[in-house]
Amino acid sequence: MFYDRFILICKEHGVSPSRAAIDAGLSKSTVTKWKTSPDSKPTGAAIQKLTNYFNISIAELLGEESDIVPNTKGSHHDILDEVDVAFYGDFK
Repeated sequence: MFYDRFILICKEHGVSPSRAAIDAGLSKSTVTKWKTSPDSKPTGAAIQKLTNYFNISIAELLGEESDIVPNTKGSHHDILDEVDVAFYGDFK
């Protein structure tokens, strides 16, 4: 249920659900709809407003897990070297 996820994010950011909705440009009735209708989900516009307000990704807002693991092995320069090799060949 989206409402549960929304409540959790509000708690993490130290803001009430009503205040978050108003500040994000949504109505309190939207939050009430999420609460009273278990199958209710936010519209695309509401998702955009909330991700902007909380400065989080859509996946984080919706509680989706990401399979992408960031590359922490190489430095910024190592990555640039790999790009150079991919485009220009290994001539350095």
